[in-house]
Amino acid sequence: MVLFFAGVLLSLSGSLPPGLISLSVAQTAILRGFWAAMVLALGAAFAEFFQALGAVIFSDWFLMHPAAARVFQVVAIPVFLGLAVYLWFFAKTPRMPAGEAPVAPLRQFGRGVAISFFNLLAIPYWVIYTGWLRVNGWWTDGLLHTLLFATGVVAGTVAALALYAWLALEMTRRSDLVARVVNRFVALVFLGLGLKLVWELLKISM
Repeated sequence: MVLFFAGVLLSLSGSLPPGLISLSVAQTAILRGFWAAMVLALGAAFAEFFQALGAVIFSDWFLMHPAAARVFQVVAIPVFLGLAVYLWFFAKTPRMPAGEAPVAPLRQFGRGVAISFFNLLAIPYWVIYTGWLRVNGWWTDGLLHTLLFATGVVAGTVAALALYAWLALEMTRRSDLVARVVNRFVALVFLGLGLKLVWELLKISM
């Protein structure tokens, strides 16, 4: 059970700072309601289960090839910038008030899976912390322990994203003004994340 709680705590610490998934969940909560956001969160957590599982299985290879993390950063840059452009210029706010807009659960779940898939920095994150757990003697090899860890990751992700959805609704109180500007606010955050990655890569190359 140690690895399960390690997965929960590490997932919480990784999901609580604003990022691709958490901001998408908050945006969905504001525009479509809490339960639509939770279906999105479940899809994202489902995908992160396999990301954590893959990171554990291939952690030795990733640790031997640190340049792989840079590749994920490079690929993540156009993803963040592309999302920023889409949300600023093309995304539309639902005409119906939040909570009344029709929601297709499978579509929302699939959207969560897709967003988590594009969160390319998750794999290096789990590789680093898997190595840290091993170095500190807290890791136990075996399929059961690996599955417990990945399940803890899912639990921590869902808890953090549920908090984002709830806080988004509490802060906005479904304000019409917030509903109009939320896409552009999230777009600016994604733009900032993309530019931050560009800056980090430029510092490495200098």
